[in-house]
Amino acid sequence: MPPTLVADFVELTYRADVGTLLARWLRPVAPPEVEQGYEGTLSAALVHRSRYWLLDLRRRGPISEDCTYWVLDNFLPRLAPQLGGRIYVAFLMTPGHLSTVDQENGAPLVSSAACHVRLFSDEGNATEWLLRRQRHEGEA
Repeated sequence: MPPTLVADFVELTYRADVGTLLARWLRPVAPPEVEQGYEGTLSAALVHRSRYWLLDLRRRGPISEDCTYWVLDNFLPRLAPQLGGRIYVAFLMTPGHLSTVDQENGAPLVSSAACHVRLFSDEGNATEWLLRRQRHEGEA
């Protein structure tokens, strides 16, 4: 899939070679844009039936506590029923947000029957984790 934009702040690319939807946030965003960006990402995931997401947050910067609550408690729980199985999300962050160990292995954020989320600072490590999850699920 060639890159597509959600407004001017999220670039979406489906990487068929690794079975992953890549969403790169391109700039800091206001709270309504947070929801718009995630909903746009879900729309692209539905087209490809992609349950493996790499979300590059490095240029987006921090979001409010209310926005974080919306992502974790409203948005993520809706994904598995819509996409037909457990969702795997790797959030790519700047290294200063994570310890050295977490940079390599990914810091766990959410792990439930419906969704598994880890935080990474290295895109290669994040992609490798998503590939391992695909192999574990028998999809690679």
